[in-house]
Amino acid sequence: MFVLLGAIALGAAVYYFDWKRGQKGAEKSVADTSKAAFSLPAGSEIVSIVLAHPQVGDEAPIHLEKQNDTWRILQPLQTEADQHVVSSIVETIGSARVESNQPGTPDRLKVYGLDPPAVSIEFKLKNGSQHTLKLGNKDFTNTYVYGLIDGKDVALLPTALRTQTDLSVNLLRDHNVLHIVESNVSSFLLKNPAGQIEGKKEKTGWTFTKPDAGQLADDSDVTSLLNSVAGAQMTAVVSESADNLSKYGLGVPAITFTATNENGKAATLLVGKKEGSDYYAKDSSRPTIFKVNETLYKKLTQTYGDLRDKKLVHLTQSDITRAELHNENGTIIVTQKSEQDWIAEAPPELKGKAISTWKIFPPITNARAEAIVDHPSADIQTKLAKPLVQMSLTAKDGKKITVSFTPVIGDSVYAKTTDAATVYKLNKNTLADLNSKISEFAIEDSPSR
Repeated sequence: MFVLLGAIALGAAVYYFDWKRGQKGAEKSVADTSKAAFSLPAGSEIVSIVLAHPQVGDEAPIHLEKQNDTWRILQPLQTEADQHVVSSIVETIGSARVESNQPGTPDRLKVYGLDPPAVSIEFKLKNGSQHTLKLGNKDFTNTYVYGLIDGKDVALLPTALRTQTDLSVNLLRDHNVLHIVESNVSSFLLKNPAGQIEGKKEKTGWTFTKPDAGQLADDSDVTSLLNSVAGAQMTAVVSESADNLSKYGLGVPAITFTATNENGKAATLLVGKKEGSDYYAKDSSRPTIFKVNETLYKKLTQTYGDLRDKKLVHLTQSDITRAELHNENGTIIVTQKSEQDWIAEAPPELKGKAISTWKIFPPITNARAEAIVDHPSADIQTKLAKPLVQMSLTAKDGKKITVSFTPVIGDSVYAKTTDAATVYKLNKNTLADLNSKISEFAIEDSPSR
């Protein structure tokens, strides 16, 4: 009974002190009276952290260390850490401020949740100095947490310290499936059930080296592929050992993806069997076997056709000085008068009139194919030989390109340029404006010259 009464009295006392502090906080001026939790020397850098959860008896401490500017987990397993998460911990410790100090008698340590603490932190600076921080319960406002700094002072500290550090090893470990940066990749290799694709970055964009060397790749699709791999996260860690790769279909993987950066460093991702909705995978430089989601798997099963250049022409309106459009309603020829103004050369009834170009250039310069057709049918070839719509463009450098369109076939229209033998399958709406009446291209009430 006396023990119970004592505990109640102690709890009431803690609540009273918290309440009094809250009252004082409401009365004090807006000036910040807090102080830094740790007097870290200017330019000091935390290079080692040990996190423990003493209230969980069988949990091993987590030892993190910064090596060559990269945070790694050394215990209870050896792997790279999540750089963003650990950097946030370091920043939170370095910027932590004490709101107020509290009595640190042994009986109060239990009430504060500091004997034992919920989280114990030991960290070392580059200059060799070491500090400890033990974190316990939140105060009654849920704004602060009780902390014991270097074994001496009990302080009220920001709850962010507890939130940012009360983490398991799984949350602290690196979950990136492959360490690449899209903008630094200079070449890639993708081997999947559809075949093998290799590409390299040129000054003008991505081109293939396999299966058809020199063919243009679609820059946006290759960038999307690289970003998907660079941003992909493990959905689960399966094994820390690579002893039985065949069990996971990784002995002879279904997919191999390699990205090489500008310095010649390569990173390779292997993808094996399906398990549930995920797939087993492995970074070839690490023993860890993990799972990736179906979204990444589908991205890595793209074909050569999926990644080929699908842009109809590589010109913008500002590159063009003259255009000649033939459709089933007649012919119009337009030339550039100024950067923004275009006038008609033909037909005679429109000569000299200002022309609205939104129906002429965007359908050509913005067009991207839905698919590349390497072996067009006889019907498509016949219709391309006698196109429904044809446009010839002259660029500022004198280069000319002619684009021919079939009539609508099903829900599509097919196009071909004089630049390549490629046939492009496009949405039928591509022709909606190009096949307008010739008079509709002129700006109304435009004066003739």
